[in-house]
Amino acid sequence: MKRFLTLLLAVLMVATCFLMASCENETAGGESSATSKGETSEDKALVPSLGDTKDHEGKVLRVLAQDKEGVAFAKEPFGANEVNSEPVNDACINRFAILEQTYGFTVEAEFLETWNEFPERVEQDFMTGTANYDVITGGLTNMAPFAAKGILMDLNSIENSNLSLNETWWDKATQDDMTIAGKLFFATGDIILLDDEFTMCMFYNKGLVEDYGLENPSELVKSGEWTLDKMYEMATEVAHDTDNGTMEVTGKDVWGLVCVMFDTYKLVMGADAPQVVKNDKGLPELAIDREYNLKAFESVHEIMTDKQVTAVREDYYAWNDPNANIVVDQFYDGRSLFMMNTISAVNTVIMREANIRYGILPMPKYSVDQESYATTVDPYSFACVSIAAGCEDTDFVTFALEAMAYLGETMVTPEYYERTLENKRFPDDDDSPEILEIIFSNRLVDISVAFNWDDCIQYYNNIMWAGGDVVSYVEKVRSKFEAAMQETVAFFETGAAPETSTAE
Repeated sequence: MKRFLTLLLAVLMVATCFLMASCENETAGGESSATSKGETSEDKALVPSLGDTKDHEGKVLRVLAQDKEGVAFAKEPFGANEVNSEPVNDACINRFAILEQTYGFTVEAEFLETWNEFPERVEQDFMTGTANYDVITGGLTNMAPFAAKGILMDLNSIENSNLSLNETWWDKATQDDMTIAGKLFFATGDIILLDDEFTMCMFYNKGLVEDYGLENPSELVKSGEWTLDKMYEMATEVAHDTDNGTMEVTGKDVWGLVCVMFDTYKLVMGADAPQVVKNDKGLPELAIDREYNLKAFESVHEIMTDKQVTAVREDYYAWNDPNANIVVDQFYDGRSLFMMNTISAVNTVIMREANIRYGILPMPKYSVDQESYATTVDPYSFACVSIAAGCEDTDFVTFALEAMAYLGETMVTPEYYERTLENKRFPDDDDSPEILEIIFSNRLVDISVAFNWDDCIQYYNNIMWAGGDVVSYVEKVRSKFEAAMQETVAFFETGAAPETSTAE
């Protein structure tokens, strides 16, 4: 019902917008009919906080994008450059049309071809002063180093900014995670869809739940009882050898969980145990070896190393072996109860063609005492937007970004929910909309892996390969990690870019 009302509001808003453009509908006294009833022009504005003026007539929002998947700025977000009855595609295109009709500005984006080209291009443009764009958008791990080099503008310090970053169309919780010393260089939310697409989740096989008479995982989520122990208990109940007494990934054995080594990190984050925490000054501190984190890792380690229950890709194949996908493919073949992936997996060919009924879950809590679920993101592809430090017209740029984000909430995000759920082929009584709300509203963005200090994105992988001794591992890497982190913190505190940068 919420999505229906939101969609209805969007339709009425679009109709109102075009009606206003063609007819002033003034009363005999010279006032509009809305104003004559005591309403202000802001009350009926397309974006209430911005009004309905064409102060930015003819202006162009110039964007440099990591790739064409950034659906905030691509006019062909899913491969089309015109309305084609694909709901999300059409909503994005209609958003551009309404923005131009109402506010007079257009959006032009340049999309780069390769992942490596993006940071090289941005840093080269910054050093040579040749940037011809105001907004930069890409995956968080690509964007974070730009902040520490003085390439991005602190969104919290822009004078007379039009950004309302505390509103629902921006992801305030995630932005709080990405704030250091009160400074924020990245924003995300309804302006772009790749934050949702690359949020982590857990998939489960509904048929196996029914066959083994297990508790409904979705009900466990809603009651707050979806925990690591409960997941392990259910996985252990299902996992069994079918023929020769040995659990294998090349036969017909049934697994409780199939995964990759990096899923260790995802499960620890789900226990609300990020690698760094903020102190009372808003500065990050290493937390990976603190008592709570150690307990969370211990529980995850037990699950990941139980080879009678869990199949980890790297236990059978090198990560880049062309045959390595056979491990996780057990889920799509109906031979695993659980699998972790990003939300975007529902749109893959292998998932759409899988002959299984499946549901979505957040990462399990460490225990029922954990206040809320915590689902992390794929930091490589989790998208955000930033304003280039050389931007001269911040009034227009913040105006345009705010308008796009607001219309994203009312026009695009509802269609995205519909598209996601439709592709998942859920039955009519499915409760996945509620589960998706829980996942998206409890994201945890670990700032340490965004900046990837001392390649800390690999810390849990390395700890697993070293036998699981967190304390000894942290003793070896602490000095390098803290040195790298402090270099970034120093910039956030002082605003002075590192000496290797040409920024003044």
